[in-house]
Formats: sequence, structure tokens, C-alpha cells
Amino acid sequence: MSAPPLLAVSILFFALADLWLAFPQIDLVVAGLFWTPEGGFAARGAFWEQFMYGSIDEALVIASLGLTGAWAIGRRHASAASSALGGIDAPEAKAMRVVLTRRGDLRLAKPSKVSAARLVSGRQLGFLLLLLALVPGLIVNQVFKEHWGRARPIQLEPFGGHRTFTPAFVVSDQNGGSFSSGHVAAAAWLVAVPVVLFGVSSIWTGVALLYLLAMVLARMAAGAHFLSDTLTSILLVWLGFLILQRLFPLEPPGTSVLGSDPGSSSDSDSGSVSDRNARAEPLLQRQAKAPAKQARR
Repeated sequence: MSAPPLLAVSILFFALADLWLAFPQIDLVVAGLFWTPEGGFAARGAFWEQFMYGSIDEALVIASLGLTGAWAIGRRHASAASSALGGIDAPEAKAMRVVLTRRGDLRLAKPSKVSAARLVSGRQLGFLLLLLALVPGLIVNQVFKEHWGRARPIQLEPFGGHRTFTPAFVVSDQNGGSFSSGHVAAAAWLVAVPVVLFGVSSIWTGVALLYLLAMVLARMAAGAHFLSDTLTSILLVWLGFLILQRLFPLEPPGTSVLGSDPGSSSDSDSGSVSDRNARAEPLLQRQAKAPAKQARR
């Protein structure tokens, strides 16, 4: 019997802490792979490293505004469909897969034709924005980075600096901002977005994971963070995701706005999607006939 995800990730987090406290030299050895006596951290200032460093702010803004806009568009379409269908509430209209065409007509959308803009529910939007605010925003950037004090690799004596090395998870007086990585935490949050909306196996999740890996490499190669800093940020976001999911359970990806799949337990009160679609057909037919009657008059 496998352990629950939250318990498993919690054990992994404390195992990581124990490992780095027992063998703090791991961070120095890994950081040394990116440093040479002649060139220092050679990747620092390179185009790809600067691109990764600067891209995270734009990525966060685009993702946050995109999620909010998609949710707003979904509500607008659902409200318009509800009004046109004679007062059926918005969730019922969305579960019927009723959408508006560009001309303002109603139609039943095929699952493969449904716009991604209507795949963002209010619960998903609130979940993702709360995760962003609590973990990358509050815990990583405001608590750890501002108060932990761990010096960055590039600031240490072994790498040409003047500050002293401090193991991970140990509060330091070196006035550094190494523990933990804000950029990596933000990139880890970007992985959570497609996981919530499209599922773990989605191609967008794969793209986000590649971006996260590139961010980890860029921050370490620039001498800005140790390996433990980056892994800690990833695990903190993962833990935050699982805790919030326990407090605010999410629907399976792709079903929260469009309605549950036929036969699922969430359809027990109001019927399956196919039943609701069948009830929507006469309403759509009446709407289509109305302009013709008015024209004959």
C-alpha cells in the first residue's frame, strides 16, 4: 500500500534536510562544477542565463493574467448561455457544453472543440493564485530569503568572495539571500498551472518541467544558488500544492467548468452530461426557430 502523496513528499523534504545537514559539502562540490579559478562562474552574464533570470517575471504576469482572463471569459460565456437558455443556471449551462458562436448563436460544443479559455474554474484560479502568494511569494521570498541570511556561492571565500559558507537549513549571519531560490519556486509554480488545468501527462506540463530544469541550471551556473536551495524551493511548492489540495479539493483537469464525465459521482444529483445535453437540444432548436418566426411576421 503506497503512502499518501502529502506524507511521501513530507518524508522526502525532511530526508533532504537531514542529508544536507549531515553532508553540507555536497553543495560546495556541486557549485564547484560551475566555477573555475580563471573564469569564476563563467555562465554568469551569459545570454541564456540572463534570459532565464529575466523571463520569470514576464512568465508569472502572463500566467496570472491569462488564468484570470480565461476564468472571466468562461463566466461571460456561461452567463450568456444561461440567459439564452431561459434562466438555466451557469453551471448547468456549462455542464451542457453550451457555447456561444462569434455571431452570438448557441450550440453544443464537442469535447475536442471546447476552448481552453473555459477550462479555468473559479476554484482552480483561486487555488493557483493562493499557491503563488503563499509559497513563492510569502514563504520563500519574504520568510527564507529575507531572514535566513545564507550567502550565495559567488560570495563565498572558496569561490573568490569574502563570506563564510553556511549549511542549508541553518540560519546564518552572512546577510545573503541564497536560501531558498525565489526564481526556482516561481518556476515550480508554473509547473502547477498545467498540472491543475490539463493533468500531469499534458505536453504543457512537460514544457513547464523543462523550463523549471533550465531555471535550476541557470541559477546554479551563475553562482546564485546551491543545489539545496533549488531543491528546497521545488519541494516547498510541491508541499504547498498538496496541502492546499487537501484543504480545497480540485476537480479532475478538464471537467471543472465543462461538467464531469458521464457516469462520475458528481453527476448523481443532476444527471450525466449526455442527459443534460439531451435536455439542451430542444432549447437550442427553439432559439434557432425564433428568428425564422419573426422574419415571417
